[in-house]
Amino acid sequence: MHYTNRPVRRASWAIVAMMALVAAQFLFGGEGPRDVWDVALALALPAGVTWVLVRTGLTPSVVWDEKRLVVRNPFFVYEACLADVRLLGRAGRGGALHVEGVGTVLPWAMTRSVFDGRRAEAARRELRQAVRRAGGAATEPVRRRLRVEWTDVLVLPILGAFVWAFLP
Repeated sequence: MHYTNRPVRRASWAIVAMMALVAAQFLFGGEGPRDVWDVALALALPAGVTWVLVRTGLTPSVVWDEKRLVVRNPFFVYEACLADVRLLGRAGRGGALHVEGVGTVLPWAMTRSVFDGRRAEAARRELRQAVRRAGGAATEPVRRRLRVEWTDVLVLPILGAFVWAFLP
């Protein structure tokens, strides 16, 4: 099963598109930028907002099958056998998971939000049932790794604007 929060993804895509249009209008419409500072700011703000939305709204997901669980949070990816996962919270019904060797993992895409619906609750229920059904010994080690993706280049305009702002 694969779960992402669709309403959050739709809103994030809309804001990303709007930020790209604003940057393009500022850079190429009208009289254009006056100096390097204008270009740095015109690229930094949309790139920063886009990077945050991609990390928090578009890419977090939870994927599981009969044996394996993969949780993609904004900054880390956790991969574990379902046999290494225990449910935490209200009598095993909460959203947090305890992963052996890592500790508590909160699946970002499955946290309760304003956008929750039947689909989100059904996904949480299916994950709980999959964790309860999983038995036996773990076949693969648990992995926790830092998420590094191509979208991280969107941080470069922000860094460029900071460097430009603090140059003598």
